[in-house]
Amino acid sequence: MMAYLVEFFELSAQAIDVIGIIIVLIGAIKFVVHAVPIELRRLKGVACAQELRHLRLQLGSYIILSIEFMIVSDIINTVLTKTMEDLYYLIGLIVARTAISYFLGKELNEIENTN
Repeated sequence: MMAYLVEFFELSAQAIDVIGIIIVLIGAIKFVVHAVPIELRRLKGVACAQELRHLRLQLGSYIILSIEFMIVSDIINTVLTKTMEDLYYLIGLIVARTAISYFLGKELNEIENTN
């Protein structure tokens, strides 16, 4: 019974990783699709700063969400392996990803407040 649970959690962690990757890819694709026409207009002299800020805000939101999914996956994997080395690795990842999320969130707030 326990082996099935471990396998279920391993597959769940992998699925959560894939969801995180899909989220960031969707955000990146949406950014590129919308940014190219804006940049083309900007090259013609049209002011587009507001639109670009809005796009950056959207992309940042996708990145933060994907990071949160990946942290969940890392926690599940660490609980399953139960080695101190993996725990230290998890702590480092969480600190790094949390710092990225924090500073990205702070930047997104600044962008949003300039609108």
